[in-house]
Amino acid sequence: MLSLGFDIGGTTVKAGVLDEELKLIVKESRETPKQDAEALCDMIKQMADELSGGAKEFRCIGVTVPGSVDKDGGIIDAWNIGLRNVPLKRMIESRIKAERVIVKNDADAACDAELHFGVLRGVKYGLMLTLGTGVGGSIIFDGKLFHGGREQGTELGHAMINRGGDLCGCGHRGCIETLCSASALKRLAQKACEEKRGMIWSLASNGADPDAKLLIDCAMQGDEYAQELFEGYTDVLADAIASFVNILDPEVIVIGGGVSGAGDFLLDKLRVKVPPRTFFGSCGRILKASAGNDAGVLGAVI
Repeated sequence: MLSLGFDIGGTTVKAGVLDEELKLIVKESRETPKQDAEALCDMIKQMADELSGGAKEFRCIGVTVPGSVDKDGGIIDAWNIGLRNVPLKRMIESRIKAERVIVKNDADAACDAELHFGVLRGVKYGLMLTLGTGVGGSIIFDGKLFHGGREQGTELGHAMINRGGDLCGCGHRGCIETLCSASALKRLAQKACEEKRGMIWSLASNGADPDAKLLIDCAMQGDEYAQELFEGYTDVLADAIASFVNILDPEVIVIGGGVSGAGDFLLDKLRVKVPPRTFFGSCGRILKASAGNDAGVLGAVI
């Protein structure tokens, strides 16, 4: 019997069909409908029908959301898709017949994928940060994903790092997410365009999207201003990671999400910058997530 995983992001919904051995056999993505839970669930049902060839029942329907989830599978708050206090699991169960329906935080799903298939296998104490539209974070405690003392999850991206700083979508100011997400890098790229500086502005003037990828690509190609902006970004990210290291002392720190696509260009900077900023003067291994763009889809059904 097939399983389906749905990874709901701030921009797109990624969906995948998995066989009984949890191997991904087909996948698709569509634009995320925001601020409308009914439309979102209707789209999930439509994608399930289309991707499965009209199957009437599934082993598992797994759904990840970019926000906090309660123990009953309801969304507490997913600000960047405009949903709050939504009984998502019940809404999906009313549309799709499955042996079980799982709703979980997207960062936790990505972490589950790494625990079962990737670089966190065998790790007892670890930390994972996903750097995408927002910043998600998960904690591995005694070999298991830690869901929080009240089972509302962990929101590492909303730890405050800059009191009185930029307004975060969660309603607070100075969250790590405002400075360490792909969205933060996009704002820096847009700043370069406003100032008409460097390769970012030059390429954007010719139609390139001034986003996180463009800034990173320009920095990797040696553009001095892009490198300056990226150095500032990794400084703040290193501060955030060092703070978590001081609290958790993890064996492994995994970086996932779209920004992790920079690979060692990002990780090597963190490997240099994080250790001296910790209380211990050292930290665990800093690794790139291995499940890639399919992490949320895979982790959703675990």
